[in-house]
Amino acid sequence: MRFGSESPLAAVIEWLGRLPSRTLTAVSVALVGVMGVADFWTSRDVSVAVAYVLPVFLAAAAGGRSSTRVAAIATLTWTGIEVLTKVGEPIPPGIVIWNLLARFAVLWIVGALGSHLAEKLAEATDLSRTDALTSLPNARSFRESADEEIERMRQTGTPLTAAYLDVDGFKAMNDTNGHAAGDQVLITVARVLESSIGEHGRVARLGGDEFAVLLPGTGLDEALGRLGWLHHNLLDATRQCSPPLGFSIGAVTFDAPPHDAADLVERADRVMYAVKHHARNTVRGERAQLAAQVG
Repeated sequence: MRFGSESPLAAVIEWLGRLPSRTLTAVSVALVGVMGVADFWTSRDVSVAVAYVLPVFLAAAAGGRSSTRVAAIATLTWTGIEVLTKVGEPIPPGIVIWNLLARFAVLWIVGALGSHLAEKLAEATDLSRTDALTSLPNARSFRESADEEIERMRQTGTPLTAAYLDVDGFKAMNDTNGHAAGDQVLITVARVLESSIGEHGRVARLGGDEFAVLLPGTGLDEALGRLGWLHHNLLDATRQCSPPLGFSIGAVTFDAPPHDAADLVERADRVMYAVKHHARNTVRGERAQLAAQVG
């Protein structure tokens, strides 16, 4: 059975992991109570003991401490129900203690394994959304962020600007100096993107020498100012490169929500290619058929 980042189990654990820890713990404890009631009223011929594993596994999504607490509560409930349902058949104290310890050990192991699985799935999910070379979010992550911002835009009515960036002359520089030098340029571009945009927006590497910027709540004029500053910083950071590099940046400001992330990226990409073919190494922004250019 595959537990990859796209499997149904991974999707469930990822969804659970996004819930508040207190909520998960509370639901798990409530589920222990439900299992205890079912255990108490169920015939001895029907075993529901394995059901105590479920709330512990659920709590594991909230972390090891939460699963340990729920395992302890489940152990006490499980053993307590056993004692109550055998009132006429006293269980020696030694057996009760042994059962407590054995059951807690089993449930604790289940919780520990569940927590470890949740951590590994979280790591795999992060890796699947991260560009290996630059450590920036990748195209998948950018699309998810764009969809989130589009939905927020529908609720708040604030503008949203998306920019597409291409490194001019990258292929020639890469062919001349080698792939290691090309990789270093891409890493430098990523660091400049992060430092220049900062908390004002989100940045990502879409692939090759193409990057993207998302500026929530930012109109065209403000976006052009920030992207112009980014353009200046990129040129400054790569001024020693030979052959020389440039940066064509195309931006689109949405006053009304785009259809989806694909629509947003496609429109920004279109503006970037117009820059590349007609005014290479500049920044251009568009909104409602109007255009502004700097650089």
